[in-house]
Amino acid sequence: MAERREIRCYLSPAGGDKIAEWYGGLSPQEKADTDEFVADMRKTADWVMPSYKPSLRGYPKLGELRWDSCRKKHRLLGFLKDGKFFAVMGCYHKQQIYTPADALEQAEKRRKQILAEEVGTVLYEL
Repeated sequence: MAERREIRCYLSPAGGDKIAEWYGGLSPQEKADTDEFVADMRKTADWVMPSYKPSLRGYPKLGELRWDSCRKKHRLLGFLKDGKFFAVMGCYHKQQIYTPADALEQAEKRRKQILAEEVGTVLYEL
């Protein structure tokens, strides 16, 4: 069996899984598409465009997993470290605009919190 890439999710200082919370707000079709996309990415050793963008304009240390569902461009913002992807923010993207509007700023703050070991992470479970 091929090695699976580990995806970990940001836990807020209070312990809430912010990726699970975002996922909970998706429609049933969006959840199904997300599950399929994430399962495929976990089986893929070399992440490349268009499914993975390793650096974002203005935030070179952040990357994003990218897929479309229900006519929306879904994104998991995060970063790679030690062969693991740390998902810090779920959001949507349209014409250079992220929803929520502060997604990139929040993602960068969360990235720094993980690296400083101020917050924990949990394994992304399908």
